Amino acid sequence: MSAPRLLFSTETMLGVTRHPRQTTADLQTRMDDPAVLAQQFARAMDAGADGVLASPTPTVRTALTAAGRPIPTWALLPNVPAFVRDSSEGGFVGAAVKRVKGAGPGTIVRLGLTGMQHALGVVAGDFASMVPLLLELEAAGLGTSRLEGVVIAAAITDVALAGRHRRFFFHLAHFLRARYGAKAGFETHNLGHLLGYLREWNIAPDLVIGPVTPTGFMMKPTPSRVLEEIAIAEFPVLAKELTAGGTQPLADSAKYALSKGAAGLVVDIADVGGDASKLSGLFAGAARA
Repeated sequence: MSAPRLLFSTETMLGVTRHPRQTTADLQTRMDDPAVLAQQFARAMDAGADGVLASPTPTVRTALTAAGRPIPTWALLPNVPAFVRDSSEGGFVGAAVKRVKGAGPGTIVRLGLTGMQHALGVVAGDFASMVPLLLELEAAGLGTSRLEGVVIAAAITDVALAGRHRRFFFHLAHFLRARYGAKAGFETHNLGHLLGYLREWNIAPDLVIGPVTPTGFMMKPTPSRVLEEIAIAEFPVLAKELTAGGTQPLADSAKYALSKGAAGLVVDIADVGGDASKLSGLFAGAARA
């Protein structure tokens, strides 16, 4: 498929959100039931979503199966909060070992193949070579045989961006397409900077996801710079953080982002108050890109 027009995100379930703490906690508790989350996935699809953007958790994995219908899945990898938590307890190696122990035979085989392809880089401590190994372990956690796309989470993207790591973006874009037969994307909280460097480096992922809001919330380095970069980007840019932590109306923010050149929207479960049916009508009056 082409780049999605509308993705329903479950990032709030990881605790990664700009919404009030109590709102987040309440949603996490409610959506921890796979049956409830599966219902939201189905409602999102009925409301016009092109798929869900989700990180691997046991609840998400069960909900994707329980939905009772195909749910196009875009993997947001890795599950950074879980990996940080596990790393704090057992270090990087301990976190990796925990994932290997929970992996099935097929995942182990794929991990071995990817490891052989990146062996020299891993030994040298190359970030661009180590991340694919982590992705192998994480992607299996979604339990789906096919991914529409794989999006590198902002915490990883922005570390590579801070180091001006051109090879990371070049290699990961090619690796994701070849390995998963899927679209390759990057999530960022530094949208203007990332779009500028990708243009300078002549790297074109299949999509980039970053904050675009009427108030300029999280639009770095400046809202004007972000809008300038979106206007000249040669690949789709999807807008996230649309409600600015619940302070802005979703419909108005969606209309703004689309009017400024965003090719699509990433709407978090918290942006719709835990009711995915509210995704309906977000593109009313907007021309399809």
